Amino acid sequence: MASEVKDSQPEAPGSTGPLRAALGRALLYVARAWAGVPSGPLGWFSTRTVFPLTSGTVYQTMGEALDLQPDDELLDVGCGSGAFLAQQASHVRRVAGIDLSNIQIDLAHRNLRDRIAAGTADIVKGDASVLPWPDGSFTAATCMSAFEVFPDPAKVLAEVFRVLRPGGRAVLTIGERVPPDTQTDRRWGALWVWAEDDARHMVEQAGFTDVTIRYAQSWGNDPVSKSLIKMWERFGVDMREGRIVSAVKQ
Repeated sequence: MASEVKDSQPEAPGSTGPLRAALGRALLYVARAWAGVPSGPLGWFSTRTVFPLTSGTVYQTMGEALDLQPDDELLDVGCGSGAFLAQQASHVRRVAGIDLSNIQIDLAHRNLRDRIAAGTADIVKGDASVLPWPDGSFTAATCMSAFEVFPDPAKVLAEVFRVLRPGGRAVLTIGERVPPDTQTDRRWGALWVWAEDDARHMVEQAGFTDVTIRYAQSWGNDPVSKSLIKMWERFGVDMREGRIVSAVKQ
């Protein structure tokens, strides 16, 4: 049975709980701005210069896990600049992506302009919990580095399940590796952290079967990635290894 989900505000040495929570929320705001939500100069800088350094490792890992075939139709939830679709899914029949960031959507349209013109790519701005595609639209789906900040991750999973065809597969990053005694919570009221059993249960509750979990390096080996890992460690989050969840819609 899944453990109780709760909000927690772990205290740092020499700081109060409320101060810790305020710092955590401020950090999350900066992280969202880093990803271009809301749009702004920080998002333009990071998506053009930093993300190509930090994301290459996880893109390759996720591409291998999906094992995409020429007849696949792939949805990337939280697609960002469309780099994963351009790099790992150039050979599939059709790709689609959705993201909240104007900056990321603009870059995705540029990165996939030829496929969009050919009618084999669809990039939209929107909410991951209300996907704008009909039931059974895709054979595969992925989502990277976004579940932690979704207000309602279970609703997003239900939508991913809905738009997959029977037999469709999903490969998702859902949080990071955590110590065995970790309890699922929403730190600072903003960032989800899941125990492994709870992550599995959440995916199964959405209707998926054949759920498997493994861990792989989430970030690159560049100085920027290492600095970001150390920054999150100060807030009790280990970002070194991502939890990769694979599942099937029977």
